[in-house]
Amino acid sequence: MRNLGDFVLGWAIRDETVFERAAQLDIRRDVGRIMSFGMGIHFCLGAPLARMEGEIAFATLARAFPDLSLVFDTVRWRPGAVFHGLQELPLALGPPF
Repeated sequence: MRNLGDFVLGWAIRDETVFERAAQLDIRRDVGRIMSFGMGIHFCLGAPLARMEGEIAFATLARAFPDLSLVFDTVRWRPGAVFHGLQELPLALGPPF
């Protein structure tokens, strides 16, 4: 039970009891439901466009640089209770196609 004034921390898609390797970045993960663009009447109208843009950007980058790889074995996460994401993503592009 929560009381008025309690601090509530949201961890959408980060529950290890529900999602396998929840803290690991996996852009191919099928979570079935996702909170990135809201839910219900609060769902973002631009979500399909944002997903399409991301898909095109990653596909174009992968085609242009087939040897694309992470510079480090681990990534640094931006600390924060509200927004969770990478602090940076150093990539080695390699020679273009």
